[in-house]
Amino acid sequence: MALGLVAGPAVAVTHQMTGDVKAINAEAKTFTLEQHRMLLSNKARTFSVNDPMLLSNLRTGERVTVAYERQGEQLIAREVHPVVKKK
Repeated sequence: MALGLVAGPAVAVTHQMTGDVKAINAEAKTFTLEQHRMLLSNKARTFSVNDPMLLSNLRTGERVTVAYERQGEQLIAREVHPVVKKK
C-alpha cells in the first residue's frame, strides 16, 4: 500500500487580535497593537500593512480588532475594525 502526499498551494491562515493602538508609523507602513490579558503580561505586536489606507483611519489609543496573516516572522494586517463599545 503506497501513501503519497499531495502538494498544493499554501493557504494563508487568518488570525485575529483585539487591542489598543499604541503607535502608528506611516512611513514604515506599520502599527503596534497592545493586547490586555488578565493575569498575564500585556502582549504588543507590530503589524505591517500593504495598503496604507488601513493606517489612515487609525488613532493612537483606539481599540480595534485586526485580521492578519503571518508571513514568516512578519504579521500582515488585512483588515482593521474599531471595537464598538456596548452601552
